[in-house]
Amino acid sequence: MSFFQTWAYLSPLVVGFGVPAALALTSGCRAGRRALAAGGVLAVDLLVLLAASLADSPRLWAPAALLLAAFALLAAGLYLALESVRASREVAQIGVGLVVCLLMSSMFIFGPVIRESADNGTDGPTVSRRITLAMRVNPFFVMAYSIFQADPLYLPVYYRTDLAGFQHEPPTWPASSAAFAAAGALLGLAGLGLRRVIPR
Repeated sequence: MSFFQTWAYLSPLVVGFGVPAALALTSGCRAGRRALAAGGVLAVDLLVLLAASLADSPRLWAPAALLLAAFALLAAGLYLALESVRASREVAQIGVGLVVCLLMSSMFIFGPVIRESADNGTDGPTVSRRITLAMRVNPFFVMAYSIFQADPLYLPVYYRTDLAGFQHEPPTWPASSAAFAAAGALLGLAGLGLRRVIPR
Protein backbone atom coordinates (compact mmCIF):
# COMPACT_ATOMS: atom_id res chain seq x y z
CA MET A 1 0.00 0.00 0.00
CA SER A 2 1.37 3.41 -0.99
CA PHE A 3 1.83 6.33 1.40
CA PHE A 4 -0.97 8.15 -0.43
CA GLN A 5 -3.45 5.38 0.30
CA THR A 6 -2.26 4.98 3.88
CA TRP A 7 -2.60 8.69 4.59
CA ALA A 8 -6.00 8.81 2.89
CA TYR A 9 -7.27 5.99 5.10
CA LEU A 10 -5.93 7.74 8.21
CA SER A 11 -7.17 11.20 7.23
CA PRO A 12 -10.75 10.79 8.55
CA LEU A 13 -9.22 10.28 11.98
CA VAL A 14 -6.91 13.27 11.49
CA VAL A 15 -9.72 15.66 10.61
CA GLY A 16 -12.24 13.93 12.87
CA PHE A 17 -10.09 14.61 15.92
CA GLY A 18 -8.18 17.66 14.66
CA VAL A 19 -11.13 19.86 13.68
CA PRO A 20 -12.87 19.57 17.09
CA ALA A 21 -9.51 20.20 18.80
CA ALA A 22 -9.07 23.39 16.77
CA LEU A 23 -12.57 24.53 17.67
CA ALA A 24 -11.94 23.76 21.32
CA LEU A 25 -8.69 25.74 21.35
CA THR A 26 -10.44 28.75 19.84
CA SER A 27 -13.47 28.59 22.12
CA GLY A 28 -14.59 32.12 22.90
CA CYS A 29 -12.97 33.57 19.80
CA ARG A 30 -14.74 35.11 16.85
CA ALA A 31 -16.47 32.76 14.43
CA GLY A 32 -14.08 33.72 11.65
CA ARG A 33 -11.03 32.79 13.67
CA ARG A 34 -12.59 29.49 14.67
CA ALA A 35 -13.43 28.71 11.06
CA LEU A 36 -9.84 29.49 10.03
CA ALA A 37 -8.47 27.21 12.74
CA ALA A 38 -10.73 24.32 11.81
CA GLY A 39 -10.18 24.92 8.11
CA GLY A 40 -6.43 25.03 8.70
CA VAL A 41 -6.47 21.50 10.09
CA LEU A 42 -8.31 20.28 7.00
CA ALA A 43 -6.06 22.28 4.66
CA VAL A 44 -2.84 20.85 6.13
CA ASP A 45 -4.20 17.33 5.87
CA LEU A 46 -5.28 17.85 2.26
CA LEU A 47 -1.92 19.38 1.32
CA VAL A 48 -0.09 16.34 2.70
CA LEU A 49 -2.51 14.13 0.81
CA LEU A 50 -2.00 16.14 -2.38
CA ALA A 51 1.79 15.87 -2.13
CA ALA A 52 1.50 12.12 -1.58
CA SER A 53 -0.90 11.73 -4.49
CA LEU A 54 1.51 13.37 -6.96
CA ALA A 55 3.82 10.36 -6.65
CA ASP A 56 0.97 7.89 -6.94
CA SER A 57 -2.47 8.74 -8.36
CA PRO A 58 -3.08 12.50 -8.67
CA ARG A 59 -6.56 12.01 -10.16
CA LEU A 60 -7.73 10.32 -6.97
CA TRP A 61 -6.92 13.31 -4.79
CA ALA A 62 -10.05 15.32 -5.64
CA PRO A 63 -12.65 12.70 -4.63
CA ALA A 64 -10.69 11.88 -1.47
CA ALA A 65 -10.44 15.59 -0.64
CA LEU A 66 -14.18 16.15 -1.09
CA LEU A 67 -15.00 13.17 1.10
CA LEU A 68 -12.63 14.40 3.81
CA ALA A 69 -13.99 17.94 3.63
CA ALA A 70 -17.51 16.60 4.12
CA PHE A 71 -16.37 14.44 7.04
CA ALA A 72 -14.63 17.45 8.60
CA LEU A 73 -17.89 19.40 8.29
CA LEU A 74 -19.68 16.58 10.10
CA ALA A 75 -17.14 16.68 12.94
CA ALA A 76 -17.38 20.47 13.18
CA GLY A 77 -21.16 20.47 13.14
CA LEU A 78 -21.34 17.83 15.86
CA TYR A 79 -18.83 19.70 18.03
CA LEU A 80 -20.76 22.97 17.68
CA ALA A 81 -24.03 21.22 18.47
CA LEU A 82 -22.56 19.74 21.65
CA GLU A 83 -21.02 23.07 22.55
CA SER A 84 -24.38 24.79 22.13
CA VAL A 85 -25.95 22.58 24.82
CA ARG A 86 -23.23 23.81 27.20
CA ALA A 87 -21.02 20.75 27.01
CA SER A 88 -17.48 21.55 28.10
CA ARG A 89 -14.72 21.60 25.51
CA GLU A 90 -13.42 18.28 26.80
CA VAL A 91 -16.82 16.59 26.76
CA ALA A 92 -17.59 17.93 23.26
CA GLN A 93 -14.26 16.62 21.94
CA ILE A 94 -14.84 13.24 23.56
CA GLY A 95 -18.35 13.08 22.11
CA VAL A 96 -17.14 13.83 18.59
CA GLY A 97 -14.24 11.41 19.00
CA LEU A 98 -16.58 8.60 19.99
CA VAL A 99 -18.80 9.24 16.97
CA VAL A 100 -15.77 9.34 14.65
CA CYS A 101 -14.47 6.05 16.07
CA LEU A 102 -17.92 4.48 15.76
CA LEU A 103 -18.22 5.47 12.11
CA MET A 104 -14.68 4.36 11.28
CA SER A 105 -15.21 0.98 12.95
CA SER A 106 -18.82 0.40 11.90
CA MET A 107 -18.10 -2.88 10.12
CA PHE A 108 -15.76 -4.08 12.86
CA ILE A 109 -18.42 -3.44 15.51
CA PHE A 110 -21.59 -4.32 13.64
CA GLY A 111 -20.23 -6.92 11.22
CA PRO A 112 -20.49 -9.78 13.74
CA VAL A 113 -23.96 -8.55 14.78
CA ILE A 114 -25.12 -8.55 11.15
CA ARG A 115 -23.64 -12.00 10.63
CA GLU A 116 -25.38 -13.34 13.73
CA SER A 117 -28.70 -11.92 12.57
CA ALA A 118 -28.21 -13.72 9.25
CA ASP A 119 -27.51 -16.98 11.08
CA ASN A 120 -30.70 -16.46 13.10
CA GLY A 121 -32.86 -16.30 9.99
CA THR A 122 -32.88 -12.65 8.89
CA ASP A 123 -33.72 -12.54 5.20
CA GLY A 124 -31.03 -11.80 2.63
CA PRO A 125 -32.27 -8.37 1.47
CA THR A 126 -32.34 -7.10 5.06
CA VAL A 127 -28.82 -8.37 5.71
CA SER A 128 -27.65 -6.72 2.48
CA ARG A 129 -29.21 -3.38 3.47
CA ARG A 130 -27.52 -3.51 6.86
CA ILE A 131 -24.13 -4.25 5.30
CA THR A 132 -24.61 -1.43 2.79
CA LEU A 133 -25.57 1.08 5.51
CA ALA A 134 -22.63 0.09 7.72
CA MET A 135 -20.31 0.72 4.76
CA ARG A 136 -21.84 4.00 3.66
CA VAL A 137 -21.28 5.66 7.03
CA ASN A 138 -17.68 4.44 7.21
CA PRO A 139 -15.23 6.74 5.34
CA PHE A 140 -12.62 3.97 5.31
CA PHE A 141 -14.93 1.65 3.36
CA VAL A 142 -16.15 4.49 1.15
CA MET A 143 -12.57 5.34 0.16
CA ALA A 144 -11.61 1.73 -0.34
CA TYR A 145 -14.55 0.84 -2.57
CA SER A 146 -15.22 3.96 -4.59
CA ILE A 147 -11.81 5.66 -4.74
CA PHE A 148 -9.16 2.94 -4.48
CA GLN A 149 -11.25 0.11 -5.95
CA ALA A 150 -10.50 -2.28 -3.09
CA ASP A 151 -12.72 -4.58 -1.04
CA PRO A 152 -11.89 -4.39 2.69
CA LEU A 153 -14.29 -7.25 3.45
CA TYR A 154 -11.54 -9.59 2.28
CA LEU A 155 -9.03 -8.20 4.76
CA PRO A 156 -8.41 -10.76 7.56
CA VAL A 157 -9.94 -8.57 10.27
CA TYR A 158 -13.23 -8.31 8.33
CA TYR A 159 -13.16 -11.62 6.47
CA ARG A 160 -13.72 -13.42 9.76
CA THR A 161 -17.19 -11.87 9.90
CA ASP A 162 -18.03 -13.99 6.82
CA LEU A 163 -19.98 -11.17 5.18
CA ALA A 164 -18.04 -11.09 1.92
CA GLY A 165 -20.39 -13.60 0.33
CA PHE A 166 -23.53 -11.53 0.95
CA GLN A 167 -24.80 -9.24 -1.76
CA HIS A 168 -24.48 -5.54 -0.96
CA GLU A 169 -24.27 -2.21 -2.72
CA PRO A 170 -20.75 -0.77 -2.68
CA PRO A 171 -20.67 2.72 -1.13
CA THR A 172 -19.90 5.69 -3.37
CA TRP A 173 -17.99 8.78 -2.34
CA PRO A 174 -20.46 11.33 -3.82
CA ALA A 175 -23.41 9.91 -1.87
CA SER A 176 -21.51 9.53 1.40
CA SER A 177 -19.90 12.96 1.03
CA ALA A 178 -23.31 14.55 0.51
CA ALA A 179 -24.67 12.73 3.57
CA PHE A 180 -21.74 13.75 5.79
CA ALA A 181 -21.94 17.37 4.65
CA ALA A 182 -25.72 17.55 5.08
CA ALA A 183 -25.53 16.05 8.56
CA GLY A 184 -22.76 18.45 9.54
CA ALA A 185 -24.65 21.46 8.22
CA LEU A 186 -27.85 20.45 9.99
CA LEU A 187 -26.01 19.89 13.27
CA GLY A 188 -24.29 23.25 12.95
CA LEU A 189 -27.57 25.03 12.25
CA ALA A 190 -29.21 23.21 15.15
CA GLY A 191 -26.36 24.41 17.35
CA LEU A 192 -26.93 28.01 16.29
CA GLY A 193 -30.61 27.67 17.09
CA LEU A 194 -29.95 26.10 20.48
CA ARG A 195 -27.60 28.94 21.42
CA ARG A 196 -30.53 31.32 21.22
CA VAL A 197 -32.77 29.35 23.55
CA ILE A 198 -30.26 27.92 26.02
CA PRO A 199 -28.71 30.56 28.30
CA ARG A 200 -24.95 30.59 28.38
